[in-house]
Amino acid sequence: MQFFIVVLLICLLVFLYCVYLLANDDFIFLRRDVTMERLFNVVFLGSMFSLFSARLFYGLFEEKSVLSNPFVFLLFPYFPGLSIIGSVLGIVAFFGFLQHFKKDLPLGRLADFFSISFLVTLPIGTVGYFMFSDIGFPIQRALILVVVYIVLFVVFLRSLLPQLLKDKIKEGTIALIFLIAFSLVNLVDGGIGKDNIISYALSANGIALILVFAASLGLLIKQENLPSKFKR
Repeated sequence: MQFFIVVLLICLLVFLYCVYLLANDDFIFLRRDVTMERLFNVVFLGSMFSLFSARLFYGLFEEKSVLSNPFVFLLFPYFPGLSIIGSVLGIVAFFGFLQHFKKDLPLGRLADFFSISFLVTLPIGTVGYFMFSDIGFPIQRALILVVVYIVLFVVFLRSLLPQLLKDKIKEGTIALIFLIAFSLVNLVDGGIGKDNIISYALSANGIALILVFAASLGLLIKQENLPSKFKR
């Protein structure tokens, strides 16, 4: 339990720090008078929403005994078990909620910063899961995932983020690309873990990843008007 909650806290602190670095003194946030206090209220609320969704998704599709007792469900530090896919779906649902009730926030830009910050925590979470999980997790698989996430982070930070800051891509595009990459990586990784990517694709996790991938790709094509760009 101790190691599980320590890894989770480290991921949360790294996430918060990265959001702060990206959003602090950002011109769009300053122009819309979005204070850091207000921003971190949204961040903490989104983190709680994501944590709840991760626990719920884990209970529904991986370990149903978690849902049999409300104390077991809530006391996740003592009864570990979270779904990274459920966590991402929770953030997506949270931003959908904000879109209806917090229209004055630059949600697309905030989603972009969330995506980059969340991507930083994935290698840490993967290493923590490999080291402290009760389920056997091959070291080669963990190393490949860590390398993939680090490469994605470098690409996002060095290529996509400057494009966003120069207004060469629209707000929200980085978040959509993150969802596409996250879905593909976890779909392949889940298939390798099950030794059959087809059977994994037909599971609840696989179907959720495919739906996220398809929806994100469709929104990305529409938002960036990719057909016309390809023609040019």
